[in-house]
Amino acid sequence: MGDWFQSIVDTEATEIEAPSLADRVLRWLIDEQIVASELTDCVLSEPGGYGPGPAYVKATGVPDDLTLRLRTNGMEVVSTRTVFHNGGIGFKLVCSACGSRTEPKRGWWADAAGEWYARAGPGMLKCPACQVSKPVTEWQHDPQLGYGNLGFTFWNWPKLTDDSVASVGKLLGHRVLHMGGKL
Repeated sequence: MGDWFQSIVDTEATEIEAPSLADRVLRWLIDEQIVASELTDCVLSEPGGYGPGPAYVKATGVPDDLTLRLRTNGMEVVSTRTVFHNGGIGFKLVCSACGSRTEPKRGWWADAAGEWYARAGPGMLKCPACQVSKPVTEWQHDPQLGYGNLGFTFWNWPKLTDDSVASVGKLLGHRVLHMGGKL
């Protein structure tokens, strides 16, 4: 069966500003009653997450009784450097310079993503087609991956509406990605 998830990823927040931006969005989600105010064991990681609030439908546009019955049904706030992924389904890389698509070769993408994640550099990738080198964060991923210092992951919720994603982006004042996957 597995668990579905979707994340709103702020691709521009710095490590320094991520905690205060996370608090701003969390306060708004709680005030709008989209998520509950108590931290509980409703996500797959520590220290927990925020379950659906009485008005969670504002974010999804549709009610879903299954979401409310599941143990894993909360929103997780991640305010540390993270590669937000699709659950390991696999992906292709798309060069932002020439548009060519390629499979991530063993070590090639992982080494670059690891360098970015460890704050050891931008994680440069050289396109096998055009030979242009770009940071791993500037490559497109299909399906999408998100590199950032801030994200909000919703576990087993119906798809978030475009308007709710845009509202989070507006609160953050940054470009956001909406992506998801399954574990």
